[in-house]
Amino acid sequence: MLLAGWVASAFAVSAVADPLALGAASAAALLVFRRGLLRNLRRVARSVVPVTAALSALSWVFLYAAQGRPPPLAPFGALALRASVLAFLTFAVLDRVNLLRAVAPWPAATRLLVLSLAQIHALRLLATDSLQGLRSRLPRKPHAADVVRGAGGITAALLAVSARNAREVSEAMRARGF
Repeated sequence: MLLAGWVASAFAVSAVADPLALGAASAAALLVFRRGLLRNLRRVARSVVPVTAALSALSWVFLYAAQGRPPPLAPFGALALRASVLAFLTFAVLDRVNLLRAVAPWPAATRLLVLSLAQIHALRLLATDSLQGLRSRLPRKPHAADVVRGAGGITAALLAVSARNAREVSEAMRARGF
């Protein structure tokens, strides 16, 4: 039921653009999901806020360059707040729901979940391995320019590993009767 509530709330929050309503939704989410509050806020601050802030700033700069005048900041603030509320809700619900047990009645959903989790794990391992490889090849700590220069090869490797991993997991699931 919590997973269904999360889906409904994700659709509802996605439709809200008013900063006051988003503030009320975030206050309600913080109140409802008090257990693990600091951990989930740290997750949001680490994974969602930097990306959203960077994309909002980049969009603002492009709009400013295209229009010749600064665009209003309110839509960008609402976008960042909406993404943060959705991420917090997602992290809080995932802390409380056993996804494999929740989708067990639906074999296709179970298969999709297992494939998705396997892909995430493989990509996380590859990203960690590629960063460690970059660190081992450079006499200094890698900078953003080093990561961008190596992005093409890493992306190709990510896609190759992702396709191979999906095929292996799919074959293993078929062998087990899924």
